[in-house]
Amino acid sequence: MRVSLVGFLILSFTSSLFAIPDRDARGERVENFVALQSKIKVSLAKRNFTEGERIPLQYSIQNTGKEVVRIFPAGDFRYSFQIIIKDEDDRLVAPLEDPEFHDPILKRRTTVVNLVGDENKEIALHRNESFSKIIYLDEYYSFLPGKKYFITGYFYPNYTEDKDSFLRSENTSSFLLEKSNKERNFTPLAQNLGETGFVTPEETIFLFLGSEMKKNWESHFKWIDFSEYILNYDRFSTVYAESHASDKDAIVEEFKRYLTESPSGKLKYFKVLSVDYPSKNDARVQVYVERMIGRFKTRYEYSYSLKKDEGNRVGYWQIKNLLVKVKK
Repeated sequence: MRVSLVGFLILSFTSSLFAIPDRDARGERVENFVALQSKIKVSLAKRNFTEGERIPLQYSIQNTGKEVVRIFPAGDFRYSFQIIIKDEDDRLVAPLEDPEFHDPILKRRTTVVNLVGDENKEIALHRNESFSKIIYLDEYYSFLPGKKYFITGYFYPNYTEDKDSFLRSENTSSFLLEKSNKERNFTPLAQNLGETGFVTPEETIFLFLGSEMKKNWESHFKWIDFSEYILNYDRFSTVYAESHASDKDAIVEEFKRYLTESPSGKLKYFKVLSVDYPSKNDARVQVYVERMIGRFKTRYEYSYSLKKDEGNRVGYWQIKNLLVKVKK
């Protein structure tokens, strides 16, 4: 009888231990409560975007319960904040490139930080608090103008330790991508130069960078004065300056092949900031530029120097110089 009583007490004590939810060292419930009391939402600032415009998606996780929950975003946010995009024909839109996971060691993350949207190791959400991540869709996907797209979020609270548990967003956000008016206007202007009589420096840079984004190199190169532009590149400037006139064309062709390799990264976005005219035949155009090398984005400020074409192409401007400043 006494043995049975002792066994009963031990069993009751053990059961009571497992009835207590898992807690961390501070006595707070851990991330396995995310699924029970969290909501995921994806949202866009507007329904229509123009080709070449930034497309920021806000990806939010809100704690709707009473207990503190913890989430552990992966080192590469694309693993934790996953999205599925379909077009109006219900076809999946594939990302430009698959992310590379640089955190192979599966370890518990223990640093509690703020809620401003930085890349954090551990995030604690109290009741009614939320955490948001802005994802620029145009950096990771290629969209066709004239189509409508639908976005659904799939959030992994602790991808490094549990790749099977995720939460689906309670909504699906959508947008329509419209064709750029600027491109429709500028391209005919360049093509019908005989009718319009001129192309402005701003339009020249728009056509120059726009053709790079489309990898239309023939159109891209026609805006460059290679005799001066090549001197901005140390790799080619000396050999070009010191070469015989008969060899310069071959060096320019090699320089063109170098430019087609996009050594500074893939051009993802640009915006003309200002135009000024140091003289009647000279112009300077300031441009904000974003490029991607792998999964890393770099921001620049380009300063293009242009001169009026003095040859047969009256009304054209040619790019002769480029100054580049990295923006933080």
